[in-house]
Parts: sequence; structure tokens; C-alpha cells
Amino acid sequence: MNHEIKTENKYNTAFYLAVGSISIFVASYNIAIISVALNPIEKAFNVGSAVVYILGSLIFVGAIIGALLSGLLSDRFGRLWILAIDILTFFAAGIGSALSTNIIMLMFFRTVVGIGVGIDYVVIFTYMSEVLLKNNTRNLTFIMFFANFGILFSYLIGGILLTLGPSGWRYVLLSGALFSIIPLIMRLKLKESKLWKIKKISSFKSIIKNVTSKKNRKNLVRFSVPWFLYQISDQSLTLFLPLILIYALNVSSVNGAFSAVIVKAFTIPASILAFLVIQRVGTRYLQATGFLIRSVFLGIIGFGLFFAFRITGIEIIILLGLAFFFGSMGPDKTTVIMPVENYDSSVRGSGQGFNEMAGRFGGLFGILLFSVFGIAGIDTGLIFLSITSLLGFIVTILYINKNDVKTGDQVLYKN
Repeated sequence: MNHEIKTENKYNTAFYLAVGSISIFVASYNIAIISVALNPIEKAFNVGSAVVYILGSLIFVGAIIGALLSGLLSDRFGRLWILAIDILTFFAAGIGSALSTNIIMLMFFRTVVGIGVGIDYVVIFTYMSEVLLKNNTRNLTFIMFFANFGILFSYLIGGILLTLGPSGWRYVLLSGALFSIIPLIMRLKLKESKLWKIKKISSFKSIIKNVTSKKNRKNLVRFSVPWFLYQISDQSLTLFLPLILIYALNVSSVNGAFSAVIVKAFTIPASILAFLVIQRVGTRYLQATGFLIRSVFLGIIGFGLFFAFRITGIEIIILLGLAFFFGSMGPDKTTVIMPVENYDSSVRGSGQGFNEMAGRFGGLFGILLFSVFGIAGIDTGLIFLSITSLLGFIVTILYINKNDVKTGDQVLYKN
């Protein structure tokens, strides 16, 4: 039975886009803000580099939990109430992180922050795909654009806050909690998704049966593998970029953070380009292109350092910037957008949650292996990331169809 859903007016569309964009900005900010603080935290708590790497990875442990639970819960009980939970985790755990008196305490709160991240990426895109009925692909690309700003500002603001002294890292982590107040206020005006109300399923058992049905199993696999492979390189680079630059350029923690801003700035024009062309060229083409060219640039840096070729600091920044550019132009957007547009609203949260969980496993797997390879040298770690990006290109070509975005809802639009 078809249902008529009235499309939102331009004012509402702009408001939804603002809410989604600010939400993803804050979630991404909270992912990356720890990266500029890792070096000072290592010194403050007098721990080894292995402990620091584990600390950095714990946000993805939390994100795995958040993604899995929030998908199922949002399909069963609705989108809005769980969106309130993730903001509270950012706020409470951000304050807890800043006030931590030992490394175990800090590890716990960073894991809780990760749960909020997992919730946000699942439920925001699920909700927005249901209330922004027209030009969905471009709208979701626009929202995802602000993930780049979140990471960029985390490096910039984090670098500034580190200048406040030995305890500057505490202000760095506190900033993530303060930013969460903005989306909390904005979300108070949201209304529950009409599509979810129409198609909601009344039991967890039925939701699980539906999302794992033959019709959906293909999507669970074909969208999970590219997301897994992309997050290996993306989260490793995001989390360790300041450290990579500190070691590669032989600079201080503050200069490493500011150098990371320059590298991450390459993602802004890339995201604008993706927004302009994604509906014209298709998500599959953008994803494959982004994977392949990112692999090339990471390989150039990795093999160049491995064979001791002379690579200047400026060249390293530019090559890393180009690797970020093509990742942001392609799989950074498409791996998030394609799943949410392919599931029916009755199980959209669960499907998106499963696919995101695979991506977060990729981020955790990548960070841990990059840490191991990083002991041998940054060059080896970058070669590893180059290989995983190449695998992402191959998987996209082989398993993602040309007609890769077909929304699961059959809706009659009324203007």
C-alpha cells in the first residue's frame, strides 16, 4: 500500500540540512579531537606509545557498540529519542575525559564518546534520508561534507588549545563536550519521521528477520566491505595525521596539529566537487575513482620514504593532501550514503547500523595494524593503507552495481 508523504518546504529543508550538518560536524570533531592530544597525554600520564595507540582506537570500540544498538533501537522505538542519547554521551563523556585523573579513566570516557559517534552516524543519516525526500543523494552528500569541517576544526582548535600549557589537552577534550550543546538545542524542534511511523515493525525479532532476509543480505555484504576497507585508511590517517607529520617533518605537537589543518583542508574542495557531480556521475564511479587515486598517492609517500627517496616536507603535505582529497571526493561520502538509500524505512536503521559497524571495525582494525606497522616506520604503515585502498577499488568495481542507489521506499511525493 502506497502512502502519500508531503515534501517539506524550503525552510524546513534548510533546517533539516542544518541539523544534520551540525550533528555530523560535532560527531567528527569528537572522533578527531583526541589526535592532537595524544602526544601531550603520553607525556602527562607517562605511558608508552602502545598505550597511546590503544587510547586512540577505543573510540571505534564504542562506535561499534553504538552503531549496532542504535540501528535496532531506532527501528523499534523511533529516531528522535536515541538522537538525544548520543548528544548526552558527547557532553557527559567529554567532560569526563577532560577531568580524567588516570589513563584508565580516560580510556573509559573515550569509549563512551565512541558510542555517541556510532549512534550519530547511523541515526542522523537514517532520519535525514526519510525527511529530506527529494534530491536525497545530494542532500546527504552535503551533510557528510561537514564531517570534513569537524575534523579540520579539531586540528585547528586543538592546536590553539594546546598552547595553553601542559594541561592544554584537557581543554582540547572539553571542547568536544561544549560543541555538543548546539545540536542538542537544534534537535528540540525535530519531529519524528513519518515514514518510520508508517512502516515501523513492532518487535526486535521481526526487525532482525527482515534485515537479514534474502533481499537485504546482499546489501549487508556489498556495502559493508567497501566501508570496512575505506575506514582502515581514513581513520588511521585521521587519528594519526598530527603524529605522522610530527615524525615526518620533525616538528612539535602544536606545529603537527597546524600542519594537519593544511592537509585536511584539501577535503573541502573535494567535498564541494562531490556535491556538484555525485548525481551526474554516480556513486559507484566516485567511489572507485577515490579509492584508486588515494591508493596511488599513499603508495608514492610510503614507498618514497621506504626507499629513502628525498621527499621534502612540502611534498609530503601535498601528497597527503591529495590522498585526503580523493578519499573525501569518493568513498568518504558514498560508503555512508549508499546503504541508507537502499533499505526500506522499516529496517533502515538496522541496515545502516550493520554497515556502519563494519566500517568501524575497519577503523579499529586499521588503527591497530597501522600502530604495529608504525613501529617499523611510518613508511610501512602508509604502504599498508595504500594496499587497502586498492582493495577498495577492486571490490567497488566487482560488487557495486551501476544502478547502486534505489531507495527502499516507494513513496508518492506531493508538492
